Amino acid sequence: MTPRQRVVEALAHRTPARVPFAWNFGPTAEMDNVLTAHLREMGYDWPTVRDAVDDIREVQPEPLAAPDADTDIWGIQRSAQSYGEGVYNEISHYPLAGVTDPAALDAYPWPDPDPYDYEHFREQELAADPDGRRARKLSIANSGNPFEIYCWMTGLEEALINVLTQPDVVHAAMDRITGFFEAKMTRALSAAGDLIDIVYFADDLGGQRGLLMSRRAYRRVIRPYHARLFRLAKSLAPHAVVMLHTDGAVFDILPDLLDAGLEVLEAVQTDAAGMDPVRLKAAYGDRLSFHGGIPVQSLLPHGDPESVRAETQRLVRVFGEGGGYIAAPTHAVQVGTPSENVLAMLRAALGEDDFAAALDAASL
Repeated sequence: MTPRQRVVEALAHRTPARVPFAWNFGPTAEMDNVLTAHLREMGYDWPTVRDAVDDIREVQPEPLAAPDADTDIWGIQRSAQSYGEGVYNEISHYPLAGVTDPAALDAYPWPDPDPYDYEHFREQELAADPDGRRARKLSIANSGNPFEIYCWMTGLEEALINVLTQPDVVHAAMDRITGFFEAKMTRALSAAGDLIDIVYFADDLGGQRGLLMSRRAYRRVIRPYHARLFRLAKSLAPHAVVMLHTDGAVFDILPDLLDAGLEVLEAVQTDAAGMDPVRLKAAYGDRLSFHGGIPVQSLLPHGDPESVRAETQRLVRVFGEGGGYIAAPTHAVQVGTPSENVLAMLRAALGEDDFAAALDAASL
């Protein structure tokens, strides 16, 4: 069974020979360096191992020009902030902060969906994986994260306040953001939709203990834009599944996401409140697939190899029963995570034979 076949079987709620595995956010650059050094001492090449175990490729049309180093297409500016062993690019300028008049958004320089290489997108993907060995996932940058981008343009606190007190401003901004992604997705899927297995969206809706907003606020202000994007994806690529990344405690909002057209929940932060795997599978396993579940906040950095192995195997059993599961970390694997725990996760998710095969392919 090829990696793509594993993914397609699982997302069709059938049981593959083993659950698929995917990195999604994967190890950070700093953690990759740690793993590279650790695996080299063992006689293996980490980049080869990392690539060999991933059943999904993220794809998108390439931009026709190099991005601006200081300001992104939305007018958002970021600056590097050190955390000791690496840096994050944190937002330093929120271009819509303080905007309370929907009419003011008419004059804003919204990005153009045209300057991307849609013409060669299909050719690019066939060249990269001519046999379609791995499942292809159309990226967030092409499919959309409309509320997240609005939060980046205003600041999270202001965005959440506006959902309650200035919903007309939120609607005006999100209509434009969503329109941008509708145009990009239409052109990308028109060019290569038959090659795409997953259309990937993102919008964080939960914190560690609960939702970032009420279900009522979500239904009134945010869900219409998710529904627009999800339905467009299904109309252009009916065989592909709709996947949404959202962190945190989102159990209570799953009925609304399902109504909008969600088919795969990604992140599945099992160490957030109410996100017990048994509860999730029992309540929604017949209608929803799960991608993620292996905790990067608690288990991977603070467990030991045996606890990582046992919990990963439990998640595979619970979520994987009857199909509907892609094993993955819940988010980026951060520096400070023991390399032995990453390897224990892979061994448990892949099984001994496939894990050994990945190491053999990476032997120095």
